[in-house]
Amino acid sequence: MQNQSKPVLIFAQSGRFLAQSASQAGYRVWVADCFGDMDTLVASERWQGLPKLASLTCKQFLTVLQSLTKGEECSLIYGSGIEQCAHLLHQLPNHIELIANSADTINTIKTPTLFFDILNTLNLPYPTTVFDKDLANTDYIAKSISGLGGSHIRPISQSDSLQNNYFQKITDGTPGSALFLANGKKAQILSINRQYIEPTPRSPYRLGMIESPLDITSTHQKLITKACNRITQKTGLKGLNSLDFIISQKNELFILEVNPRPSASIELIESKFIPIIQLHINACHGRLITKSLETPSCINSFRYIFAEKNFSIPSDMVWPVECSDIAKSASLIKKDEPICSCLVQASDHAAAMVKHKIILAQIIKQLLPQTNCSLYSY
Repeated sequence: MQNQSKPVLIFAQSGRFLAQSASQAGYRVWVADCFGDMDTLVASERWQGLPKLASLTCKQFLTVLQSLTKGEECSLIYGSGIEQCAHLLHQLPNHIELIANSADTINTIKTPTLFFDILNTLNLPYPTTVFDKDLANTDYIAKSISGLGGSHIRPISQSDSLQNNYFQKITDGTPGSALFLANGKKAQILSINRQYIEPTPRSPYRLGMIESPLDITSTHQKLITKACNRITQKTGLKGLNSLDFIISQKNELFILEVNPRPSASIELIESKFIPIIQLHINACHGRLITKSLETPSCINSFRYIFAEKNFSIPSDMVWPVECSDIAKSASLIKKDEPICSCLVQASDHAAAMVKHKIILAQIIKQLLPQTNCSLYSY
């Protein structure tokens, strides 16, 4: 068991859920993220804002670490967005212990030429993938090496820049993900999830919702388990990770990518006896869980609520209890940016959508429309 007198430092684009889980586990929590949402601040003893992670410099990174830690020993756990600045992990001061995958492991997993070579070596299936746009055609999509949440995926006709892109043949079907724990040698599947996109003209593959559990065949279950174990053995993955896949209309399962960090699907896990972040910490120290988590008796549905136009948050906003990632009063939110997230339980997908629509209506009727948010961003 991790020494809980040692604070946990969360570093992520959004650190809210990891902060809440660490607080629930009894740790002092320090957070560096890009939003500083109200529920993040409630769960945190200290908070420091970050610029966009893709533009974070080494000097800014070290300044944030110094401001948060004040030289005190702590454990660093990162979340979403680390792909955009993983090289900075090489600069960690000695008083900060990394409880996560190393920068080298992230580089191996998130460099497409290396990752798909590993899949080839392990004889694991994936869609036809090329690294030269001239070898692709209109049946392909362009993906950014460091993207997340699906917002980086474009039809090849919309890929303005070739830099940091690779190209994958379009596969129609059911997208999903597998959340798993790893200890460097072995993997344990925690959940199999269904993903739903919420497209915009600029981001036609934007992730909008995740639901668990996803009912799949035993053949597909065995393939996912084999893939997570073999990739873990090959790369030394540790802690919480997720594997994205798609099941084609011909019922073939293809691996799309691995996220070497806690993903949004951790929100769907029901762990009554141990906070999810403690599972991550234990796995990074080599200890996996001894028995499977309980299978949910209903659908857990996690949705991002995006703004359909520019809004601001009123001072008397009443948020439904199902909402998280709650912005401060007077925050200005631009069209297509997230207003909040929402977690509901229901008997099936249709019932979950009814609940989500009711919550969305409760939120929208309170927001204040803004005609010009050009100078601001949430």
